Amino acid sequence: MKELSLYSIRDMALETGRAVFSVQQLSNLTGRSKEVSRVYLSRLVIKGLARRLLEGKISFVEDDFVIATQLIEPSYISLDSALLAHGVINQVPKYIECVTTLNSIRYRSLGIRYHKIPGAMLSGFKREGKGSSYIFLAEAEKAFIDGIYLNIYSEKTIAEHLDAVNVQRMHEIADGLNVRGAERIKKVIESLARSSY
Repeated sequence: MKELSLYSIRDMALETGRAVFSVQQLSNLTGRSKEVSRVYLSRLVIKGLARRLLEGKISFVEDDFVIATQLIEPSYISLDSALLAHGVINQVPKYIECVTTLNSIRYRSLGIRYHKIPGAMLSGFKREGKGSSYIFLAEAEKAFIDGIYLNIYSEKTIAEHLDAVNVQRMHEIADGLNVRGAERIKKVIESLARSSY
């Protein structure tokens, strides 16, 4: 089997729309074994065509939001990072904040933090194109709901930004939740709805 050039591997990878690849994903893409793909992965980094994120994971782009979305799957950008992207807040958070159904983890070197939520809460986000790739981004309303669930946002914090969110949309999202803590989320939204009249 003919060896692939590093440039052709990079181009093949980017044509898929993905930017972050594990050894297994590179193996699937190239049709080569995991052992060969591990060598390709190292060579791509050495050649400067990709950036090593973690052991066995590389990115072909430098966009932190794209990396955060694709590094841990399933996940989406939420909390302050989503609110910043939607223009609800102006302050750039220290970490790119994401939520996932996997265990919470912080990658200090990458500036990314993942918060664990139940699978039933994996909604209220959209896939959006970003550069040559994509991200998964929470709606502003869902970012606030994730924050209520994770005890990150108080009712007072959300009330300060009521003009930038649709309380009716928060109701719709919350009504579909069947998780422990859903009643608390609904109570906060009810209270916000009353204060917005």
